Amino acid sequence: MTTPTFPGGSAIAITGMSCRLPGGITTPAELWDALVAGRDLISDTPAPDEPRPESLFPAGLLDRGDFEGFDRKHFRVPNFEASTLDPQQRWLSEVVDEALQDAGIAPSSLRGTNTGVWIGSSSIDQATHTLGADYGTVVTALGAAPSLLSNRLSYNFDFRGPSMTIDTACSASLVAFHNAWIALQTGDADLAVVGGANVLLNEHNTRAFVMSGMLGPGGRCRPFDTAGDGYVRSEGAGVVILQRAEDARAHGSPIRALILGSGVNSDGRSRTGIVRPSLDSQRELLRRVYERSGVDPATVDYVQAHGTGTSDGDGVEARSLGDVLGRAPGRDRALLVGAVKSNVGHLEGGAGVIGLIATVLAMRHATAPPVVHHTDPREGLADHGLEVPTHPRPWPTRDTHVAGVSSYGFGGTNAHVIIRSPAPVSDGRGADGPDVRHQTADTAHLIPVSASTPAALAATAQRWADHIRPNHQLGALAATASHRRDHLRHRAGVVADTPELAHQALAALASGDEHPALVGPRPVGRVDKVVFVFSGHGGHRERMGERLAATEPAFAAARDAANDALAAHLHRAPWRPGDPLRGMDTIQPAQFATQVGLAALWREWGITPDIVIGHSLGEVAAAHTAGALTLDDAARLVVERSALLAEASAHGGLLATDLDAETAEKEAAEAGATVAVYNGPSATVLAGPHAVLADLNARLTRDGARTHLFEEATPVHSPLITEHTHRLEEALAGLRPGAARTTMWSTAIGAPIDGTDLDAAYWGRQMRAPVRLHSAIAALAARHRCLFIEIAPRPVLVGALTDTLAHVPGYDPADAPVVAATRPVADADYDERADLLRALGTVATHGRVPAWPVPADLDAVDLPPRCWARPDAEHVAEHARAVAALTGAATEQERDEAATHLLRRIVTGLTGRSEKELPFDAPLYELGVGSLDVYRLRARIRRITGADTQVMPDTTLVDVAGMLTAWATGQAAERTTHETAADTSTPKTGETTSARTTESSGAPG
Repeated sequence: MTTPTFPGGSAIAITGMSCRLPGGITTPAELWDALVAGRDLISDTPAPDEPRPESLFPAGLLDRGDFEGFDRKHFRVPNFEASTLDPQQRWLSEVVDEALQDAGIAPSSLRGTNTGVWIGSSSIDQATHTLGADYGTVVTALGAAPSLLSNRLSYNFDFRGPSMTIDTACSASLVAFHNAWIALQTGDADLAVVGGANVLLNEHNTRAFVMSGMLGPGGRCRPFDTAGDGYVRSEGAGVVILQRAEDARAHGSPIRALILGSGVNSDGRSRTGIVRPSLDSQRELLRRVYERSGVDPATVDYVQAHGTGTSDGDGVEARSLGDVLGRAPGRDRALLVGAVKSNVGHLEGGAGVIGLIATVLAMRHATAPPVVHHTDPREGLADHGLEVPTHPRPWPTRDTHVAGVSSYGFGGTNAHVIIRSPAPVSDGRGADGPDVRHQTADTAHLIPVSASTPAALAATAQRWADHIRPNHQLGALAATASHRRDHLRHRAGVVADTPELAHQALAALASGDEHPALVGPRPVGRVDKVVFVFSGHGGHRERMGERLAATEPAFAAARDAANDALAAHLHRAPWRPGDPLRGMDTIQPAQFATQVGLAALWREWGITPDIVIGHSLGEVAAAHTAGALTLDDAARLVVERSALLAEASAHGGLLATDLDAETAEKEAAEAGATVAVYNGPSATVLAGPHAVLADLNARLTRDGARTHLFEEATPVHSPLITEHTHRLEEALAGLRPGAARTTMWSTAIGAPIDGTDLDAAYWGRQMRAPVRLHSAIAALAARHRCLFIEIAPRPVLVGALTDTLAHVPGYDPADAPVVAATRPVADADYDERADLLRALGTVATHGRVPAWPVPADLDAVDLPPRCWARPDAEHVAEHARAVAALTGAATEQERDEAATHLLRRIVTGLTGRSEKELPFDAPLYELGVGSLDVYRLRARIRRITGADTQVMPDTTLVDVAGMLTAWATGQAAERTTHETAADTSTPKTGETTSARTTESSGAPG
């Protein structure tokens, strides 16, 4: 069997799916669990005591949170506009985002692209619900217009391809699918978003369907069953993503299914009338689609039927399926017929895409799920070669699975699609599993996770923790989370080398606990500049960079290049991990080469500095990173400088203290020393002769100061090395620095410096002058909101930097912190990479999106979509205050006012009307509040206040406010009764003999 294409076109694949359905179904995985378990997702909504025209019928209703929820801030929709949107617009916005995530596509990556949107829907409930003779604005009209179901999506996501809403009644979303399929074939679109939706807001439509006989009195869809008496209405949304198969493979998107064929026709002026199905038209459509696609009908294993459970509809569909597929020549087994409507009900215009998603899931799991409520097959079903599974059935064994999906509109528009499972991919990439080209079992990976709010972030973390299995490839998960998801305001990261560790860290994030593998969580900070801080002598460790070079080619290449440059001036082999690390003329070149490698690694990971600053020796690597010094000039400088400092070690040493600048200068002057380094507000280093420093150290320690006398040090940055500075200038004669490409701050002058000023004379002065890190960082932080990253094999400046920032007025280190790229450990086997990934995660959580340290071309793997922010969490406190005002009111008038205020807020959220547009003396049905809304209004009042109200469609808001006032009065009376009872049981003053009195007096017990 071949995969046919449109003339001149390409094979088309389904790469992503998502849905929002009754029963709390929010993902295709949850839908599959419900299908294979045979769950009934219909709600038996109770009707009022006496029969009324508006009484509520059984229906497939979304859960309250799913119905009302909308992460409007994520889509940048103003609150007043969000409250007027058709719920279908809200649901589709979120479901499209989820489907793109499922396709391994970051939604933001499609901005401005030729992405098309095709949405099928036949619901006009929002229009009839919000628009009327006395009410309506441009905003509410846009919220209700069917065209905006698709156009809103194109606007929200900035898609520039075709954008259209299609209404062919119950076949709308499969007809939309057909049109998208053609558009991809012809080049009208490069990626297609196809969806369908339905919302139940107007009970008058339900009444009309009841009167027509379409809705079953039993309140369930019983497809192809003798008890089938009609369908049950349902609401929700579903979306699939279509791509050309070659595009999907090139991008690494998972191919969920391939489309073999698609077709649409109409009943025309059939003998049966406009709303009754036509056997001839259905049969003709099936024959045409299979003939054009080249698919042998006998090879079709399964068909997702329209399957509404109506007598006429099921009878005609069974005959057409039997005539073309069930009794096709060469068929050796019955055709399995599924019907997802038996589980979720009939989404009308959105039904076709839900059937398609269910069929893709069945193929993926190689299982035909049961059709619930099917206990007594219709007469003649077996004669048509059809079988309806009543329990999960294994898919007939074949190399590939082939299935059809049908959808028929009651106005006569019919659609049918043929799909098959993806073919095996020979190179190990694509639909059959993750690409493991860049994986090793013990490699640490950074897995970023984000959401719109802290609550949504915690929920996403829990969802991901539940998803991770012991056999998951962390590299593939990290690649999908890094490159194929958008990174929102609230962020965290997990650095793990095993799935178990990743699970633990995500679970800790979900529960608000700390974990060593967890970075964050935090909201994106206000970072203006990223600053690389290159530490000076002391930031080295044994075997530094050894393990990092084995896993990070960018680091290894840059470090090796630096070593080659050093070798030309050392006239010997430079230090390599494993060699002894002793002596300034060995340590400093080795540290320089490692810092060059680390800076290159950060750039490889997409983090480039806006500003560089160096501490003593670190200024050389900073100048090279800024572009002022070539690698050869920087290497020459380091070699000459370190050799001279090694000679000067006999002249004196260094003493670190916790003294402030003024005290340090006073003590140094009295002892005959100088201040060599100003690291922080209480971090200074003194230089002087060995004997002087020994005496000074003893005295400062006795006085309570904290000190550290370096055993092997040179009195650098002091007058004791003046001779050596002149020799350095001579050795660097001819040095030609260039203009810096990156801003550089000098710690020799405590201010910015031009790259061309970094000549031989500067480096001579720099070696003798004090290091003014404290003033440079303070001045820099006063100008910019900076994120500081210490570039060193071993961090030595984090404490000083943090203390300095804490003393800068208005600077909050929590918003723009100091990042230690590694830990200050001396273990020779220490692996820097995991800590560097944690540092990268910290940078990412503060707002910089890196290039990420996993290959972008790894295929997407299954990873659940992030969870959405829900407005309920934002309004809980507000509602609590309103309820407190209601129940705490002292008079009935105050209760009336509080009840009215609370009710206005509840009803505006339900109807989309402003508070000024709510006439309190009008029946609810005149405000557009139908029976389903009444049901939701009761539930919302009960949830917010605890009050049970008898709200009906003809109830006025004055009546409802009165109910709330009466409830509040009852609460107040009950509270008074309890307080009176408590008063009568409390001893009077002077009569207390409780333990509290005994304890307070201190008397023995």
